[in-house]
Amino acid sequence: MNDETLDILLGGKVKVIQSKYGYRFAIDAIILANFVHLRRGERVLELGTGCGIILILLALKYLEVREFFGLEIQKRLAHQAKRNIELNGLEEKIQILCADMRNIKGLFSPLSFDVVISNPPYYRLGTGRLNPVLEKAIGRHEIMGSLLDVAEASLYALKEGGRLYLIYPSTRCVHLFSTLQKYRLEPKRIRWVHPREGQRANFVLVEARKGGSEEAKVEPPLFIYQGDGNYTKEVLSYYK
Repeated sequence: MNDETLDILLGGKVKVIQSKYGYRFAIDAIILANFVHLRRGERVLELGTGCGIILILLALKYLEVREFFGLEIQKRLAHQAKRNIELNGLEEKIQILCADMRNIKGLFSPLSFDVVISNPPYYRLGTGRLNPVLEKAIGRHEIMGSLLDVAEASLYALKEGGRLYLIYPSTRCVHLFSTLQKYRLEPKRIRWVHPREGQRANFVLVEARKGGSEEAKVEPPLFIYQGDGNYTKEVLSYYK
């Protein structure tokens, strides 16, 4: 289609159809996918799957995990995600539903997932520039979903002791941590993401455990770029 692109990742192992002018995944999705740790036999749910890139990367990395589900509220993106699953031969492992996470009780039984993953909208309505392209605006602003919706859906979907993986702006970390604790999702692993060494963090990665204790482990920071503007060795390894 003229309004789509076909992008190749991991040396040709992954093919992804994306909107040419609409919402496209960014490096935060790649970083989040590489922060997630999965175990054999776990059941995984992504809230707001976009074009499906995170689930595709995880399904190829964790061959022993057989059940992945992705919810996407935007019809066009859900359709792209389904096509991308087929394009990468993962129809037997990943199911995409065009649905609203706020209606999760009508979609799944409670306590039915081991892991939930989300890259939620970052900005409150009324803050920052609202993108004139609605598909992009919904992905970045809290128009059709928010961190609170992610936390509420995760509390419902996760088994006791289940894990939630998120990436969120560092400037809203207080809101993030207080929201997670309000919904009994205790941060256990935290990693700050910086553009470069010596610069302030712009994202934070969090693994939270449902019903977990208060003790958290802060991991070494992740730097995206070297001084010359190229990716650091760690980030470059995400694309290989």
